Amino acid sequence: MKNISCDVLILGGGSAGLWAAYSCAQKNPEAKIVIVDKGPRDWGGLMTMAGGDFEAVLAPDTVDQWIQDFVYYFDGLCDQKLMEEILTRSRDRLEDYERFGCEFFRTEDGSRKFVRQRGLDHVKLYPARLKGRGGELMVKNLVKQLAKMKVQRLGRILLGAFLREGERVCGALGFDSISGEKYRFDAKVVIAATGMGGWKTSYGKNTPTGETMLMAYEAGAHLQNMEFGRVWNMPRLFGWEGQTVLMPLGARFVNRNGESFMDRYSPVLGPNTDPHYTTIAMAMEVREGRGPITFDLSNIKSENLILLRPQNGWQKLNYDKLSALGLDLFHDSTEWVPQLTVAYGGIRADARGNTAVPGLLAAGTARATEPGVYAGGFALMTTSVLGYMAGENAAELVADMSAPKPDTDVEAEFARMFAPLGKNGLHFKEVLRHIQSVVFPYDVSIIKTEESLERARRELVGIIENEVPAMAAEDPHYLLKVTETRAIAFVSLMYVLASLERRETRAGHFREDYPTRNENDLAWLCLKKGQGMDPDFYRVRVPLEEYRFPVTRYYQDNFTFGKK
Repeated sequence: MKNISCDVLILGGGSAGLWAAYSCAQKNPEAKIVIVDKGPRDWGGLMTMAGGDFEAVLAPDTVDQWIQDFVYYFDGLCDQKLMEEILTRSRDRLEDYERFGCEFFRTEDGSRKFVRQRGLDHVKLYPARLKGRGGELMVKNLVKQLAKMKVQRLGRILLGAFLREGERVCGALGFDSISGEKYRFDAKVVIAATGMGGWKTSYGKNTPTGETMLMAYEAGAHLQNMEFGRVWNMPRLFGWEGQTVLMPLGARFVNRNGESFMDRYSPVLGPNTDPHYTTIAMAMEVREGRGPITFDLSNIKSENLILLRPQNGWQKLNYDKLSALGLDLFHDSTEWVPQLTVAYGGIRADARGNTAVPGLLAAGTARATEPGVYAGGFALMTTSVLGYMAGENAAELVADMSAPKPDTDVEAEFARMFAPLGKNGLHFKEVLRHIQSVVFPYDVSIIKTEESLERARRELVGIIENEVPAMAAEDPHYLLKVTETRAIAFVSLMYVLASLERRETRAGHFREDYPTRNENDLAWLCLKKGQGMDPDFYRVRVPLEEYRFPVTRYYQDNFTFGKK
């Protein structure tokens, strides 16, 4: 077993983890910081797969204007104090990226080019200059900074259990997914920055699976927003990224009759809205026999195509392959479908990343921030800012903290972790596909009802009780896959249970049997570990009396779903 001691252990080497290490090293240069990622050391998590478009509050817009946009967009489920912290720091992170060498589009007069988001008055994204490589360059530039700061980074290591000293988290246990070598990390502070849970769907969304969320839940952390999942529009035959830029520039979805159907469901916004609302309409159109759904880019001006055509990276590979097959994405009609990708729920934490568990901080999308709707560039902004703030907090916490003395039964934890290795049993893919078949149907992931969610709950309980314990792994690589699948089963059950618990429609959660808001339930839905598989739910009321802006309008009122 390899033993590594440090001051700050960061789980996850994506945007939040890299920024947490950067700010921690800046604030406390003497701190020993270690980043551990289950992917390749220099991969950079989902940031590498991102287009690199970034949201930031720049003049003449103000932070107050953006907050009011998000209060409206989130149907009131907006932590205004947290959002103020994020938005106030957003410009600093954008300018950091530019200082590191990342480039964003500028107009002929030298000002930054922007694309308005979701029909909101002020929220904008600033497109990366190199489409298809923006996120990759962000990773490379951040990694260069951390190399100067002597931050230790390790890859291909899956962490499966926390070290504990009483109630305090003080490290983690894991293994090398290639060699199987065991690792023990002792730390004064642990930052969970591994991203959200998910269902291993297309292209860049096949790595977030929620194992850190499960570890945190078992350690006593509370979770929030588990009823929200990201349902995205995707081409049926290939992966793509960038509709956040496409829709405001004139792209639209049409049904088999050639109708731009979003105009029927939202006469105000039309197709320029969040994919959550578009996919509800897509499901309804197909249910009514008006499928398939195709993507129409004919209204986009030719001078804007430079924002869309990838210069390099995985999107360029896809684009070239499609071109070789005679398909021009920007002129030919392509069929698109809804796809459940990742969970929006995460660990409940304050602005500085503090959770309900001493010693455990949460940053980026590992923590709960938005309620199931998304504006382009939002994740790159929030992960950078929340990672930065968690790193600052960790630097302060370790300054006067003594080395921990864990009381965890290490051998027992490793025995549990390695139990599937070498035994006969189910292949992880059998179990994963069963989970996906339960959660992916539109009446569970998009147009939810009590009946469909209860059906999913019963089947997921059966999977967790009977199939998850029966999984087997032939080598360390497949042991990683088994561990991921166990976490996916947990995230799926929490998603369905929370969806059952919120009996209303709000933001990214649509209940066809409860199609309107419950005006008395403006609250975040939270949960903590209960008895057996059933969590204990509780609500945290949105404290409008403490906030500066009242809730005067709701984004969902732009849509006719469920309304007579």
